[in-house]
Amino acid sequence: MNLKRSHTAMNKGLLVFVFLIFSGMEVSWAQRISFSTWTGSDDIILTSPQGAMPGLNFNQKQAAITASSEAVVIGITDGQTVIYEIEAPEGFDLVVEVDAPNVLALEGNAEETVPFQLRIAYNNQSAADHLSGKGSAIELPLGFNTIVFPVNRRMSGAPGPPPTPEHGGYTRPKAKAYLYFYATLGPIGAVLPGVYEGNININVSFSSYD
Repeated sequence: MNLKRSHTAMNKGLLVFVFLIFSGMEVSWAQRISFSTWTGSDDIILTSPQGAMPGLNFNQKQAAITASSEAVVIGITDGQTVIYEIEAPEGFDLVVEVDAPNVLALEGNAEETVPFQLRIAYNNQSAADHLSGKGSAIELPLGFNTIVFPVNRRMSGAPGPPPTPEHGGYTRPKAKAYLYFYATLGPIGAVLPGVYEGNININVSFSSYD
């Protein structure tokens, strides 16, 4: 496992998440989520089992988020965790790069912010499905947002042979790995009520080891 610190903006995927902070006794809330994803290789398929527009939804974890309150935490075992499935040919190493903000900003007022800390985990151990994969997922240390891992990890024995090149009617078998995104929002300061938002960019590619 290779871990790297990276803050380079990526353009392979875009996850937009929005939540509301309330003031007083206001109880109504809403959110907007916009998501699109693509990769630079047809051999890598990045999708979410949660549908076409997944997003970190802090209002689902705590419906009324108020100013001057404690942090709201979405953990890896929570239902609000965002999950992505990577399908790619066996025998190749993947590079996953994530660019995320450390604050979320009030819509229309970038000076008004709330602390935000993204957490990332992955599972490349041939989990039966995305939910069972949570239990054995490997969490990245705080501050790391780039990781290199084989799409399917060999549990023991010597390294396998190089991948067989595609030829004639041969197509490389594929395997699945899973990514998990969860986060901490706050503590919430004495900020203005409204919609706070931010973008997370996700880039998945093959490792070249150049």
